[in-house]
Amino acid sequence: MIRNKKTFIHIFVLIIGLLFSLNACSSLPIIGKKKEKGPEKTTAGKTVSIEGMEQVKGVNPPKAETPATSRKPSTQTPPPRIERDKEPRVASLPTRPFSSSLPFFQMGYRKKIVVLDFENKTTYKEEKIGEAVAKKLSDKLDATQRVIILDENIVSEQFKKEGVHFNSLSDPLAMKRANQSMGVQAFVFGAVTDVSLLSSKKSEGSDEEVSFATSKVEVRLIDASTGNLLKTLIGRSPIFGTRETGENSRGKAVIKAIDSGIDEILEGFLRYLDLLEWSTSIAKMEGDNLYINAGKLSGLRIGDTLEIFEPGKEIIHPTTNLSLGWTTGKLKGAIRISDLFGVDAAVGKIVQGQGFIANDLVKSTIK
Repeated sequence: MIRNKKTFIHIFVLIIGLLFSLNACSSLPIIGKKKEKGPEKTTAGKTVSIEGMEQVKGVNPPKAETPATSRKPSTQTPPPRIERDKEPRVASLPTRPFSSSLPFFQMGYRKKIVVLDFENKTTYKEEKIGEAVAKKLSDKLDATQRVIILDENIVSEQFKKEGVHFNSLSDPLAMKRANQSMGVQAFVFGAVTDVSLLSSKKSEGSDEEVSFATSKVEVRLIDASTGNLLKTLIGRSPIFGTRETGENSRGKAVIKAIDSGIDEILEGFLRYLDLLEWSTSIAKMEGDNLYINAGKLSGLRIGDTLEIFEPGKEIIHPTTNLSLGWTTGKLKGAIRISDLFGVDAAVGKIVQGQGFIANDLVKSTIK
């Protein structure tokens, strides 16, 4: 009896040891769910676990490519990008001494524009709404630091010095003259076509006034080199209007509505302004020094290189009699900015070419 018990104990211990050995060698995890990933590869000489198969030791030989339809998506880290990502890239434009609130637009030298008073087509004729729109638009454009706002009085005074007279600066001939003599790229004007105003007392028995206003502003962007309309933009304030209280609430509400309308068209305005090419002209020659009508305010820096062209030829459509634009004149050479002086003027040294004269066209090499 005792011998049978000992034999039973030996058999039991042997079974327990066998079960322990099987668990230690099993390829399936003991705890947790079965992994959904495909075969896991290891480096040479280490154990390779393959689902549904026994453990194998050795080196995984290279596998032949299998058809795409039978392959599962790879979970491995993608290989590092190769030559395709190392292709030469176009260098960014040089940093200018100004920034832009709209950095996704093309940056370059600052363009000169003239903002004329806007026409007041509303029923509030006694109010200077047109002047208010011109002032608001000028301030917002100036805040972008991408344009130079020239006062219309300065342009008129320059025309007087040159001995020319125009009835209005909105005359296409006046715009072309300003482009050629002062480097003005664009003129801006338009109209306030609608202003709706509603006022009431803040509460019963209160003297404080509450005002609501909406507005519609029409802005016309003119290419100064041709006198042609480039784009008409319409800006509307929110339909629910703007609310102002207290003293002068009516005027505040109207100004706020105009401000909102201008904000609506500002991005599109700058986008179309970028279509106009920056240029200026040679003002004077002295030996190897060329004095040009642009400088620090325009964004020029010492060391900048500019190209000099002969004035091109304006092409007029024979039927419509409208200007199609200017051809590019002959390239004469290049200069390098050596000094900046005054508010917006510079000195250039000749680095290539000859035969430069006053009023030759100066263009940026930044394309």
